Amino acid sequence: MSIQPSDLDGRIVDLVQEHWRKHGIPLLLSLLGSEEGGEIGRLAKQEAGGLGAYLRHRLTDRVRVVNHSTKPAVAGAIPVDAEVDANAGFDRLLEKTHSRSSGANPRFHSAFWAAFRKPLDEAKGRYTSIRAPFRFVDVSSEERPDGFREIAREHVAGPDAEAMEVQRKAQDWLAENGLDPDRFLWKNKADVARLPSDDLLGRLLLSLEPDELKRISMPLDVVGKLRRQSL
Repeated sequence: MSIQPSDLDGRIVDLVQEHWRKHGIPLLLSLLGSEEGGEIGRLAKQEAGGLGAYLRHRLTDRVRVVNHSTKPAVAGAIPVDAEVDANAGFDRLLEKTHSRSSGANPRFHSAFWAAFRKPLDEAKGRYTSIRAPFRFVDVSSEERPDGFREIAREHVAGPDAEAMEVQRKAQDWLAENGLDPDRFLWKNKADVARLPSDDLLGRLLLSLEPDELKRISMPLDVVGKLRRQSL
């Protein structure tokens, strides 16, 4: 599902208000940006350079951005008229977002995860592939491989960061780039077991004679696509 730029403000406000009404906690910007297949994060970045900046400049009369006092990377959005205990501050509310979702945090592919944890040389930029097989490279901008996206230095948590911070950095980057987080998740054996039994690859192979099979060659990405697609 995609949304038009003219609908962006209304959709954001609806999502923030619905989340607050249901759960009474902020909607993390990393999760907000991944809504609508990542379109919210992509459009916000296109318009204002990032989702947080978009909310602060365009929706200050309807949405409030709140940050953790000691973990600036942890940010969320609440309705501007939300009733919040001023004495308690926002840290407790933001920590509830983590405790509520900690059991369901996505497990990213190891190479993608490492791109947000390993230290980055000051003289280089970091670029990651956005399609499998996932990998990242630290090179100058002139050497960036085709099909790679830059991971800005502020998104690199570093080797000493807690897993939660690395997770937030990765999710924020995905939201800002309008990318679907599911694409970067590690797939376990249970996922593989759910592949369709009536896949196109299997049907193709069954339809060919042994001599014909000897002449067949195709890229692995095509093999994977045919294996996942049912008839």
